[in-house]
Amino acid sequence: MSKNPPRKLDPINKEKSTADIFNELNIRYRICFKFAPKSEVEEDICICNKPLRYHEDKSDSKTKEAKWTMEQNTKERIKPVHGILPNGALFLRLALDTPVAKVGKLLSEVWKTPPPRLIMSIIGGAKYFTLSDRLESNFINGIIEVALKSDAWLITNGYNVGIVQLVGQAINKVKLTKLNQHITAIGLCKYGSIKDVESLIDSDKGNKQQQMKIHDEELDDGTEKKRASGQRDLEMNHSHYLMLDDGRFRFYDTKDYRTQLCAHLAKLQHETDFPLPVVTIVVEGGKDTIKNIYYDLRDNIPVVIIDGSGRVADFFKRWLLYTKEFDEASKYPQYPYEIGEIDKATPVTAFSPTTDDTNSSKTGTHTYFEVQLDASRNTLKGIFEKYDERLRKDLDLLISHDDDASKRKKTSQTSNNNSKDAKSDELDAILRQVMYCLQPAVRSGIAVFNLNSDDNLSETIFRTVCKSRQKYFERKESDENDAIEIRQRKYKPQPTIHVKQHHTDSRQHVNRRDQNAQRSQLLQLAMDWNCIDVAKELILQNSLDNILNKEEAFLNALTRDLPAFVYEFIKLGIDPSKIFFENDAFSMSKNRYKKFFQRLYNSDAVNSDDTQLSAFIESDDVVGKHIHSTDELNDVLATLIGDYMHTLYFTSYKDEVDYRSSWGLIEQNQTNAPNSDQPDKANKEIVFDTIMRDLFIWAILMNHTEMAQVFLSHMKYRICAALIATKILKQYFQKAPYGDLKDSYEKNAKYFEEYAISCIKLCEKNNTDQACEIVLQRIELYGNVTCLQIAADAKDKLFIATPCCVQAMNNIWYKNIHHEHSNKRNELAMVIGVFSLGLLAPFFVNYRDPPKL
Repeated sequence: MSKNPPRKLDPINKEKSTADIFNELNIRYRICFKFAPKSEVEEDICICNKPLRYHEDKSDSKTKEAKWTMEQNTKERIKPVHGILPNGALFLRLALDTPVAKVGKLLSEVWKTPPPRLIMSIIGGAKYFTLSDRLESNFINGIIEVALKSDAWLITNGYNVGIVQLVGQAINKVKLTKLNQHITAIGLCKYGSIKDVESLIDSDKGNKQQQMKIHDEELDDGTEKKRASGQRDLEMNHSHYLMLDDGRFRFYDTKDYRTQLCAHLAKLQHETDFPLPVVTIVVEGGKDTIKNIYYDLRDNIPVVIIDGSGRVADFFKRWLLYTKEFDEASKYPQYPYEIGEIDKATPVTAFSPTTDDTNSSKTGTHTYFEVQLDASRNTLKGIFEKYDERLRKDLDLLISHDDDASKRKKTSQTSNNNSKDAKSDELDAILRQVMYCLQPAVRSGIAVFNLNSDDNLSETIFRTVCKSRQKYFERKESDENDAIEIRQRKYKPQPTIHVKQHHTDSRQHVNRRDQNAQRSQLLQLAMDWNCIDVAKELILQNSLDNILNKEEAFLNALTRDLPAFVYEFIKLGIDPSKIFFENDAFSMSKNRYKKFFQRLYNSDAVNSDDTQLSAFIESDDVVGKHIHSTDELNDVLATLIGDYMHTLYFTSYKDEVDYRSSWGLIEQNQTNAPNSDQPDKANKEIVFDTIMRDLFIWAILMNHTEMAQVFLSHMKYRICAALIATKILKQYFQKAPYGDLKDSYEKNAKYFEEYAISCIKLCEKNNTDQACEIVLQRIELYGNVTCLQIAADAKDKLFIATPCCVQAMNNIWYKNIHHEHSNKRNELAMVIGVFSLGLLAPFFVNYRDPPKL
């Protein structure tokens, strides 16, 4: 009998190497081969900035007005140079028209770049850029914080100038101070604009021989020696470099490639995958920055303007205020107008052509329609009609600083006129791009962060991302509705209203599910950045119904110490008892705390440097101490609090009943399972009280004191719980070395003691006798201890000194005798009672009433 060959020998199933994947991508680069003279002054220099001798086709060398395009003047070459730069960064030279899908595959499958949860572009600030302390502290630190929290990919132009230089310095600081953290920074630069690019790539030994050939073939001999206009040094703190190549040298323009790459990486055009959050940060900038803002907003990538950084950023902030009337979206259409969109056309004229061609009538008569389009009726221009002149002047003043070098050149009158015409055309083009960005349907994609405010940059970015996701789903639903309506018009017979409504409801249900999945992803990002306010406003919206896995989100908030999120989850209806004691695990399971220990008492948490818990665990393993069972946790609590507190944690309900019965803490008729004797509501209350106690003690043990405060606000017997917290924290204080952590233990212990004092004072104000009974009452939930017992052991002197506690101790001393007999004027009555052997005591001595609790 023949057998199938082993799968490992099957070439189809063989795992491909990164080299194989790279070769299959077949990435190319471009070189200029057809010469086009740059100017009359530089006849031997091509528009690509390379000398005539490096070109194969010299047919246009004498043509005065030759035009240069990448498609016509360059040709593709295979096997582009790639490798590792001296700083350890990966690089690749690739053509400017390389499909972004190939670049995405290169990053993920060849370079094995960790997948991001946020894509963040940083543009602007390449020239005339001044750095300020405010910018460095508020902006740069915020950018790095966001990148570290969300595993973001930073995408810049990769040049060591302006804002990118500052970002690079911040990345280097992270490398030196946070050795276990890494930032993925991708420099999207032009190959021909990198100074000494050959020296950099020659450092990769595997490419030396190949680079020598390229050096002899492509570059002028003098380009390496000094930096020419149009060249920049490479910022050497990035992790990856994509060196785009259109065949030209000393030209920075990459068109909209960055936008297209970001849109692809963020999966904005994918129908099956959920988009990743993507955002562009704009700092200062010139006319190229305006183009990039236009490209991003056109492709639905939100933009955050850094107000106060200067030039373009301040320009957009200013004009967002000037045109704030456009913020009232209800007055304007929800769809954007394109740059060249015409508002109206002249009336349509129909006519039939007259011809002597007899053959034309053989196939029938045709009617033609003539439409007169008037470019002056541009829609965007009409919207901004009253702002047009002022906007144009402001924009002209802004971009005029970008061409200082050209102003110093002496040109003829003819060339000067041509220059003026070209400048006017350029101004018109940029003006239309600005209008596109500021129009009512698009401007919501622009957010402003003020450097001079105390706002949080991460919160501004996150709010922008959330709003863009809302717009994405609204746009997607609208497009789907339009497509379905077009299809339904073709149906014969037409579907009934009932059928249409059925399809609409079904589609809304599917879209709602997609939105909930996206909201769940955004909630995780909000937890990464701790942006609770934005999460409440734009994600949760007073309901957990739009979160797919709310239980897992709650557990993440617990383990990551996010008290604000935990509070919001509990307020919106999350029941922790159903998460940790699911399927009646509290009363029926033989290991009720299994999930509790797995998620909250894992090894990393127990051995964390933020808590002294490991110091109170008896174990031979000094480094890897653990708490895996109820017995181990009970031993820790006995060490921290004292053996006067009975056991709190039991593996099963049977173990709990047996223990309590053996100590006489439970009546015989209470030994049955709780769900058989007690009402369901009472059972749920017991389970809820237990899990809140467990979570509170866990939070204190892990030194998550703000989290403990959240649980304390939902608990019974808060005074006893707060005093237990003081006892544990004071034990931690004794073990901790000197420093901020030790000080925090002392501070938090004082907080919980003051909390207990405030509570008992309020009780005393309401009823003094009952307040005294409260501090003496044995609390079953906390191992049958009393508040006074815990306070005395913890040396909470301020709590013990409260009038309520003093009176309670007097009551203990005098037992049933009323405390007023401690006064000297009642001593005679006491003496009579004693010498009469108690026979006359009922007539002379007052007794306390029994407690009413």
